[in-house]
Amino acid sequence: MDGRHPAFKKAIGGFAFFELSMGQRRRPDPAPFDSGDHGTHTAGTITGRPIKGRSFGVAPGASLYSALVIEGGNVVARVLGGLDWAIASRVKIVSMSFGFRGWWEDFIPIVQVLRSRGILPVIAVGNEGPGTSRSPGNYVTALSVGAMDEANRVAAFSSSQQFDRPDDTVVPDLVAPGVDVVSAAPGKSYQSMSGSSMATPHIAGLAALLWEAKPAATAADIERAIFDSCRRAGSMSPQRANRGVPDAAAAFSRLTGQRLGAVPTGRRTPGRRGAASTSRKRTATKRRK
Repeated sequence: MDGRHPAFKKAIGGFAFFELSMGQRRRPDPAPFDSGDHGTHTAGTITGRPIKGRSFGVAPGASLYSALVIEGGNVVARVLGGLDWAIASRVKIVSMSFGFRGWWEDFIPIVQVLRSRGILPVIAVGNEGPGTSRSPGNYVTALSVGAMDEANRVAAFSSSQQFDRPDDTVVPDLVAPGVDVVSAAPGKSYQSMSGSSMATPHIAGLAALLWEAKPAATAADIERAIFDSCRRAGSMSPQRANRGVPDAAAAFSRLTGQRLGAVPTGRRTPGRRGAASTSRKRTATKRRK
């Protein structure tokens, strides 16, 4: 991600660069940079700060931990190194806008470790259309995300697949905005991009907001609130959209037991319609070229 972008002012908690020649070892203390534009865009959707009164980041109070791991070879080792770094950084959410086509077992143990550490893995399902998916977004242990457009239709490119297994038989778990999404671009600019990569940070941002509202919640609590809030539009089939589209206000109510905008019981906030925790949640963003 391009750390010089004004949308990331005071947003970056940490940055790691896993070089091709170094495998799972990382270059010490690099300045945040982007070798393309994908990482800057997805990071902006998660936590882009308001600029001149305009906003595009879903969770502008979140602290972002970003790792550059994809470009070049030795990819599996570098991705595993990035995930290990994210765990060590004590993030709450891992947002992964990348994947490997088909079924790869390399990441099963580490995604299980993420869950065991109370980390929510939010992962793109892929962009190859129906009957396809990518790993690790197609794991039972992942919260997998597909893409939809403004008209509440699943994007034609958005992957979806059914698996012969007892649980989580259809991926993605849900869909989110992933067509013509405007976010940050390197060089202090902005651009529109499409993909399940663009949908994934919307859900990571929603998870960060929910954790801000209820810091004591578990990853399972956050995921359940998001899933329970989902609804499918009439234009969506369960084979393509699974649960459908989350409703952020409904997810908040299901998690906290409070109506969004209402003052929590026992809390007095004169002059305000509501109150939110000021705790800063950490979100790690990985990149897919």
